[in-house]
Amino acid sequence: MAAEIIEFPERRPQDRLVFSVARLEAMVREVERVAADDPEAGLDRLLAATERIGQQLVDLADLLLDEVTRLQAQSAFESLAEKIAETRETFDQLGGRKST
Repeated sequence: MAAEIIEFPERRPQDRLVFSVARLEAMVREVERVAADDPEAGLDRLLAATERIGQQLVDLADLLLDEVTRLQAQSAFESLAEKIAETRETFDQLGGRKST
């Protein structure tokens, strides 16, 4: 039996960009769905989705931006992640109650 070598096509940067944008669009649809269903009950899910969107935007920045701008974007999204963590902590301290 002869072995067959299969060559996979190289992933071009354009393919990565299209894939990243598609993932970002799916995440945005998820946030819209969760927010429409029950935003109060879905706060943790919304925060998690926001974190994933931030990470996806950093991935897109790697593909599209120069080094300096990419580092600025990464710093901004690290700050966003910290704010999300603070929001979770505050929400937990309030016992998950909605403030009115």
